[in-house]
Amino acid sequence: MTFERFTGKARQVVVAAQEQARLLKHNYIGTEHLLLGLLEVPDGTAAKVLHQLGYGKEAVQADIAAIVKPGTQELSGHIPFTPQSKKTLELALREAQRLHHNHVGTEHILLALVREGAGIGAKVLAERIHPISKIRTAVLASVEGAQDAAAGPWPSGTPATEDTLSTAGALAGGAPVGSHHLLEAMLRAENSMAARVLRELGVDPDAVAAKIDELDPETTTDANPEEAAARKMEIRLVDDEVHLILRDPTTVAAAKKVTELSGGPIQGVGPVAGLFVPLWRSADQLLQQIRRTLEPEPEEDDGSAASKVAKAVRTVLAPRLRR
Repeated sequence: MTFERFTGKARQVVVAAQEQARLLKHNYIGTEHLLLGLLEVPDGTAAKVLHQLGYGKEAVQADIAAIVKPGTQELSGHIPFTPQSKKTLELALREAQRLHHNHVGTEHILLALVREGAGIGAKVLAERIHPISKIRTAVLASVEGAQDAAAGPWPSGTPATEDTLSTAGALAGGAPVGSHHLLEAMLRAENSMAARVLRELGVDPDAVAAKIDELDPETTTDANPEEAAARKMEIRLVDDEVHLILRDPTTVAAAKKVTELSGGPIQGVGPVAGLFVPLWRSADQLLQQIRRTLEPEPEEDDGSAASKVAKAVRTVLAPRLRR
């Protein structure tokens, strides 16, 4: 199959799918690898839509790992597509044509995974997202929103709007942006009209932050499984050991099963070491990010938009991290 009409990000997905197959030591590229590839391009429309629906990279990896076991031999050279993944890429072109788009983007690959229906990628999506038709609805809304944005003046916004949206995204981290992130971001936007109105009405930013921490978003329309799991996590330093604690039921159940199958704790030694690398990298990045929040570099505060966002995020997060 040729990829002339694929966008740069769509091609990245295909390359990432091949790499995911190689990491799992699979001698084929299946629909599950295409799904993993979509999440490896976080700024693509498909990854953004999946995050909005509460389905992120770690959850996808766990769901696929529960179905497909890794291979046993290192691979080199070309890895072929399965008939189902070939069909999916062909359907991606048809999805683009169906929407009258002259390119194939990550969103079309996601729509094609759903439309193909029989592959592991589709089955995993259907298991997590009910009904699976929500994916098409979310993709169409995202695409139409992008087209509206290109046509109208709204996306440029005022400097305060841009700062608020950027801050809300930073506060959400990798999770979907919730209304609570937007509320905090509005209150912290320097010299913004929204912040001024709310403060003159007696709304205290710190009181709002405390109330957000007190309330559980699980009972609201801002609920999403990734943030729910993250709220149950903890990092502790015990002597010279860093303990990463996860308490969400899904992870606990998976750990119980793995421990049962392995007969005890699993260490990152031998061939297993490679599987631990993404976890180590993520933990290291998290700790470095938290350190930058608590110990900001002096040169960060240069008056730029990025500096304002970083300052707002530190203002919101630092007091909570010091509890």
